[in-house]
Amino acid sequence: MTLLNQAQVKQLKEITTQLRQVRQEKSIPIEEIASQTLIRAGVLQALEEERFEELPEPIFVQGFIRRYGDALGLDGNALSHTLISNVVHQDSNNNHQNSDNKLKTYIPLVVIYILLLVAASAGLFYTLNPRRITSESLTPEVNIQQSMVPNQ
Repeated sequence: MTLLNQAQVKQLKEITTQLRQVRQEKSIPIEEIASQTLIRAGVLQALEEERFEELPEPIFVQGFIRRYGDALGLDGNALSHTLISNVVHQDSNNNHQNSDNKLKTYIPLVVIYILLLVAASAGLFYTLNPRRITSESLTPEVNIQQSMVPNQ
């Protein structure tokens, strides 16, 4: 799982503790929850035992919590929303900072690519369009050739 800040880990611990307590109060084996929610028992155990490093990305954990809570008769949406609102808020701040850094990197690259395209286009233009011969440049050559031909 991606690194979570302390508030998010604390929130996740509270949610998983609540889920574990409700499951134990109802005497439901974890295997039954796993078959009902279609979540692997190992993932549910990792959630309950707070081994968060073994879990997938937070968006998947949100779905697991929602289905786990629904299977126990709790409001899974509310449980998952409290977690994901913290995670999404934190991730959006990180993404905003990363996009600013990427933008600073891509601007010089865009300038280089534009210059390369202009140079390639100019080269292609001059290659495909031969120089036009003007009448002024023909006149001296014609005069020279005519002077070499003997008069008849």
